[in-house]
Amino acid sequence: MLASPAVMPDLLTASFLISAAVACIAGMVRGFAGFGAAMLMTPIFSALYGPAAGVALCLLLEIAVALPLLPAVLRLVDWRRIGLLLLAAAVGVPFGNFTLTQVEPEPMRWAISAIVLSAVVLLASGWRFRGQPRTATTLAAGASSGFLNGLSGMAGPPIAFYYLAGHDTAAHVRANLTTYFVFVDLAAIAMFASRGLIGWDTGVHGLLLAPAVMLGGVLGERLFPLASERFYRRLALALLVGVALGSLML
Repeated sequence: MLASPAVMPDLLTASFLISAAVACIAGMVRGFAGFGAAMLMTPIFSALYGPAAGVALCLLLEIAVALPLLPAVLRLVDWRRIGLLLLAAAVGVPFGNFTLTQVEPEPMRWAISAIVLSAVVLLASGWRFRGQPRTATTLAAGASSGFLNGLSGMAGPPIAFYYLAGHDTAAHVRANLTTYFVFVDLAAIAMFASRGLIGWDTGVHGLLLAPAVMLGGVLGERLFPLASERFYRRLALALLVGVALGSLML
């Protein structure tokens, strides 16, 4: 561990410069794909500042990069599906948290990785939902997301799989992912704050890193229209593979 976030971090320290570079790259990924920023930031921030401060800092930067992206995507959001996903996710979180306290972490990491990689293989084979996903499917995806969030802090894979397995355009997938994770991140921040895990130091640190992640988000947003549907899906699958492999290293 290199350092703890201070009230006024030295902007020329190695830890801050590394954090800024990672935040910018993560912002580009989030601006382009609609998800994946936490996958890049959380492990590195946790190594630099410790798990609690690292995760809290990641959540603050996730909101910083996402909020400027919202106005351009809201018109593409399916609010009924988002509402069902969030409702089911809220139910799934306590079950995931309970499981976390009852099982050994090592087998669970392997199980999560195996599930995510299996989903990637299924998507790469060309499999898609027939027609629109049913309400039961939407609720199952949301509950799975909440369960994984409570278990490991990874809410993304089930929702990414849910949208990528449909026939929505890349623009609609990105819009819905961007919006869903704003609500999930806000709920997580509220939980962290209620437990005293987001202090003044972390808030100041997040404020100083916000320009880097927001710059990355703008760049990613500008690059998105230049990409094909095929490239978007390939990148999304690559991010899911990264999540699966990264969970084994946490």
